[in-house]
Amino acid sequence: MDYGRLLDAAERARARHALSRADGAFLRDEVPEALEAFPKFRPPEKLDHPGGFRLGGAPVRTFVTSALLLAGKQALGHRFSGNAFYERVEEDLALRVMRSHFHNGYPKGAHCCTACTLAVLPVLEANAIRYFDGRLLAKEVRALIASRGWRFAKPINAKMLSWSLSGPKSR
Repeated sequence: MDYGRLLDAAERARARHALSRADGAFLRDEVPEALEAFPKFRPPEKLDHPGGFRLGGAPVRTFVTSALLLAGKQALGHRFSGNAFYERVEEDLALRVMRSHFHNGYPKGAHCCTACTLAVLPVLEANAIRYFDGRLLAKEVRALIASRGWRFAKPINAKMLSWSLSGPKSR
């Protein structure tokens, strides 16, 4: 699986740039085949993000999942044109975010840690998860970051924070 290509496609989608036909085919055909066992897949241990930072550990999975949703939405349409793979990815991330709030008591829209929350923010802003109002949750996460609340009270990877906050804002 070419995770670098996936992240690059997600960055173009996030910037609202058109994806090439080759990217469309990659996202429609190759990615679901390579990750067919999703959510049971083994992400790489480390990953260089196009935003200029290196990822390791649990956030790699969340960044990959978020990239799948951002790029998949751009390539297939708002609700992934009924593609079972992308709907499974959407459901998995939605349940993880909801579990963070309802089971663990984390703020709405936050995920397990600052890095994973920053990974999910662009997905919320793109409203790429049908199960809740992503734009409203994105505003709440941005307010949490601005107030240095929850886990954002401690120092954050500056490049990751800049990348997460630099995308298109919620309307």
